[in-house]
Amino acid sequence: MWGIYPTMDGVAVVFYLPPGSSPAQHSQFRRRIYGEETSSWGGRYRYRRKGYLDAKPHVQLNWGAVIVRSGDAARLMSVIRENGGIAHRRAVKLTKADERILSSLPR
Repeated sequence: MWGIYPTMDGVAVVFYLPPGSSPAQHSQFRRRIYGEETSSWGGRYRYRRKGYLDAKPHVQLNWGAVIVRSGDAARLMSVIRENGGIAHRRAVKLTKADERILSSLPR
């Protein structure tokens, strides 16, 4: 029987910084959204700076383009705008692989 299991809604969010943003602004923005692998003492100590998307299940399509659950989209767009970015969102039909990824992590 088709349609027994409800399908999950997904939202594609495309975001970027305004033209003319400095490289430092791009670095800081990327770090806050995606996080960053970093090290100190010539690579002796390695750690990860957490970004917003580290705590949310998402499918990264490209830099600045992700698919998230519909319930997470508003907060992601808010975080992007708080950090000086511009964001656009569109509802998308999820593939089975996307559904598996988005349902794998706890909310």
